[in-house]
Amino acid sequence: MDTKHTLIFGNSMSMKEISDESIHLIITSPPYFNAPFDYKNLFENYDQYLGVLDRVAKESFRVVMHGRIFVLNIDDMLVDGVKYPIVADAIKIFQKAGFKYRDKIIWKKPDGYLRISKRSGVLLQHPFPMYFYPDNLLESMVIFQKGRFNYKSIDSNIRKQSIIDTDEFKGKGWYKTIWEITNVLPFIGIYKRLRNHFPVL
Repeated sequence: MDTKHTLIFGNSMSMKEISDESIHLIITSPPYFNAPFDYKNLFENYDQYLGVLDRVAKESFRVVMHGRIFVLNIDDMLVDGVKYPIVADAIKIFQKAGFKYRDKIIWKKPDGYLRISKRSGVLLQHPFPMYFYPDNLLESMVIFQKGRFNYKSIDSNIRKQSIIDTDEFKGKGWYKTIWEITNVLPFIGIYKRLRNHFPVL
């Protein structure tokens, strides 16, 4: 079946190019709040960051079709010794925008992929309980829904074409709330060169 794809370079806080209730699925991973390695000092403060999420939530609610899904890949962030409850705050923001909080999937990255970070490295230098800061191997994929989906509204032929391969579904563990997926590994090969030439803005 032929498909048509449109690439838009725009602002997710104001998606004027997209009409109301025209999108079936949104999956997005916004910048981490002032992450020391990638987005240091990108936002003036945490309230500004939450304000951006609020505008994205409202605009996304406008463009998503009734019954359809919005997935937010996000997680809490430790910045200058302060832990920010980003997942909890984001859930409240999207609920306020009108979305129903449907579920949360935890993305677990492979054990040992991280170098010794500033978090766990502190304990190695000062092996006492109050110096413990664990390395973070997890991210959250928070699933929201706009209203309820009417399964009977879908044509039977389209439903047949949309059947999920249950063997793959079970074999790869997609039915769980923890997905083990290898991320793009930092500081190696082409990824390192791309980071040097195309810095994240």
